Amino acid sequence: MKKFFKDVSVKCALFMMAYYVTNSVFQSFMSLYYTDRGLDNTQIGTINAMIALVSVFFMQFWGEMGDRAKSRNRLLALMAVAAAAFMGAYLISDMFWALLVTACLFAAFYTSLQPMGDSIVLASLAENGRRFGPVRMAGGLSFAVVAMLFGNVLDALGDRRYVVYTVSALCLVIALAALNLPKTGFIRQKDDARGMLMLFKNRELLILFLFMVPLQITLGYFYAFFSPLFRTLPGATDGLLGWCYFISAVSETPFLINSDRLFEKYGAGKLMCVSAITLALRWLLVSVAKSAYVAMFSQLLHSWGFIVITVTVSKYVQATVPANRRASGQLLISVFGFGVARVIGYFGGGFLADRFSRQAVFLACSILCFACFVIFAPYYLRRPALNGQIK
Repeated sequence: MKKFFKDVSVKCALFMMAYYVTNSVFQSFMSLYYTDRGLDNTQIGTINAMIALVSVFFMQFWGEMGDRAKSRNRLLALMAVAAAAFMGAYLISDMFWALLVTACLFAAFYTSLQPMGDSIVLASLAENGRRFGPVRMAGGLSFAVVAMLFGNVLDALGDRRYVVYTVSALCLVIALAALNLPKTGFIRQKDDARGMLMLFKNRELLILFLFMVPLQITLGYFYAFFSPLFRTLPGATDGLLGWCYFISAVSETPFLINSDRLFEKYGAGKLMCVSAITLALRWLLVSVAKSAYVAMFSQLLHSWGFIVITVTVSKYVQATVPANRRASGQLLISVFGFGVARVIGYFGGGFLADRFSRQAVFLACSILCFACFVIFAPYYLRRPALNGQIK
């Protein structure tokens, strides 16, 4: 048993599980905490938008710090401890501006845990000839199980402040898992903003990003406002909300298992066309849902949404961008896909939800995804599967 826990894949899987368990609670239930504190849709959207905006700048900052650190494992652990402390600070005040400042301080540390952790995990696995897929799947399945269980816990406790307590405690678990990761070497790569934007000289990459960003905007709105919307539907409970995220996370598994084969056969563009039409249908179902169970059913369509977009775009960048620019390319995905797009989805979505309704904005998201399919499908469906991939 001791030998088992010393295995590099097990150490990496334990870190992935610690991170995704934490993110399961934070991503799935934090919006309910904001709702209980009396925040409206615009305020919730503003907080989430600022978290995304802060992440854009601090990912680059912590990347630089990681370059210079003697031990990225210790730096990662310190970041997790700081995130735990600032999450606990949420309980100091229920005022919007206090929550906004606290969220920004928390985001400055928390949102960079995944990219830095991934860099250590990928390097460790590569040095030992191990596969990333099973390790990543351990994180995804942990996310699913905990989302389902924690929803039932919230129903039993009846106090959503336990979301804050739990995320804070789990950040400390991330810190312990980070210290247990294998120590790896690091090759410094300079990836400044100018270097990233130079990649847009690649016409195919630019078109793919133009396709990706609107889809990510709708996903940003979903992650901020699906939970509070779901709880207003007849028959909804926190336990059923947890099952929603369980269904969505587990639905990713078939694609993760077959992603390499599908990418080689169909290419990024064609796969994202499927994502666009699937997301259009998913958001349409949510927009017309009159019961919790219809909204739960829509979660099955997650299988061709977020995970397909993120994996295919990442693999396309890895396949087409020169080796000395690949780190810049992956950072570009974070900046535009998780930074710019999510800021628009969070803030714009919250603003519109207050003026119309949450379901009306989901209908607008459906129309946006369908429009993306109409615009980009004719371009990609008639092109070679690899869309210019370097062999």
